[in-house]
Amino acid sequence: MHRRLPVLALRTFYLAASLLILVLQLAPALRRRFLVYGSRATPRGKSATAATPLPPSATEQLLDRAAALQVPHRFFTHFYVASVACSLFWGWRLHMWHAQPQVQVVWALMLLQGTRRMLESHAYTATSKSTMWFAHWLLGLIYYAATNVAIWIEGGHRRLEPWPAAVLVPAILTAHVLQHSYHAYLYRLRTEHNAYQLPSHPVFPNLLCPHYTCEVAIYALLSLLAAPQGRVANWTLVCGTIFVATNLGVTAIGTKHWYAETFGQDKVGHRKRMVPGIW
Repeated sequence: MHRRLPVLALRTFYLAASLLILVLQLAPALRRRFLVYGSRATPRGKSATAATPLPPSATEQLLDRAAALQVPHRFFTHFYVASVACSLFWGWRLHMWHAQPQVQVVWALMLLQGTRRMLESHAYTATSKSTMWFAHWLLGLIYYAATNVAIWIEGGHRRLEPWPAAVLVPAILTAHVLQHSYHAYLYRLRTEHNAYQLPSHPVFPNLLCPHYTCEVAIYALLSLLAAPQGRVANWTLVCGTIFVATNLGVTAIGTKHWYAETFGQDKVGHRKRMVPGIW
């Protein structure tokens, strides 16, 4: 009973944040100000109109001021530092060495995710003046803090059943390996050519953002592995997965558009964003 309020708060946060991202995506004036970041924020080609732009309205000026609150893109590393710190804190606070095996495994996999991404962000982040909206940075910090709670907050944990664990744990580790291989590939592609190139990873020849696919898969599989007794999934973590899929799906839309502008629609148009053969 005492867990119901935190569970509701976490689910509300994930779903409200997902809705906010969709609203920003659907409104062009908001999308170009608040969702575009990193290399995708770099202007390409000529302006859509040659006419002299009209003076901005009061609303546009207000939005521009809000959009001007930027932080360096390299602050992405803070997300994973926060995740690792939260994992270690809750591992200590919950006496993870005495916890049930299911909780221990899920906690260890979440710690692995944070640690791997922290190391990758440090190793694979090139020096850049790219920025992102400060709310994006803040939302990411809250997400990782929340998810380190979501993996155990529902309570009622069950025994770690051999069959589901034998399928889910290797599947999660496989997603880790595939995502790492793509991050390393993107970094080599950029640094070896000293410029952005259209990616074509041997394992993902028709996907533009397979690292996003792997990210969603990791959290979706964790939500199954972390299911309390009598439930199919940890529904709080399912809500977190919805947030990840929404956030990365919107980013993938912008990524494909940027690739098409940069390398040509004829080379990019047939490529899918995240879901093989579908989208």
